[in-house]
Amino acid sequence: MWEILAKRYARALLSLGRDQHKHREFGAQLGGFHRGLAAADGAFAALCSPAYPREVLGRALAEVVAKSDLDPLVGNFLLLLHKKGRFACLPRIVAAYGELADELDGLVRGTVTSASPLAEGELSAVSGALSILTGSKVELKVVVDPGVIGGLVARLGDLVVDTSLRTQLDRVGSLLTA
Repeated sequence: MWEILAKRYARALLSLGRDQHKHREFGAQLGGFHRGLAAADGAFAALCSPAYPREVLGRALAEVVAKSDLDPLVGNFLLLLHKKGRFACLPRIVAAYGELADELDGLVRGTVTSASPLAEGELSAVSGALSILTGSKVELKVVVDPGVIGGLVARLGDLVVDTSLRTQLDRVGSLLTA
């Protein structure tokens, strides 16, 4: 239920941001605000707590938003979340917003795992090949895992492209024992 709710709120803010050609800026502000609250010892938990009167917390949040450099729409969005008792959903909204913004921009994020660090040219080549495969711009995070032995394992959502030597050896091993 929370994931569906988060996606609805994220979609609403993304729509406003898209209309103003600021959807990436809105996402950065939303994520930055959440990270700032999470870093402030207990601030996020306090804003979500039923132990304090909602009106008091709402005024405190309104003061913080007013002193911030947030776009007024992002600030009002945060105040609305609090007013509706949905502020605890903010981390999920931030994640959903990022995914929806990436989708809007035709961007797919994923990871590529290799036995050793990849050179910039190698990473570009892998990204290019995956872009052709998916029809989207691909942004990859590199993970180094010596257990791969050689080759690569690329993960883009549900798509997994595994050319690792470890997987090939496991396949040969299973054929020999079958």
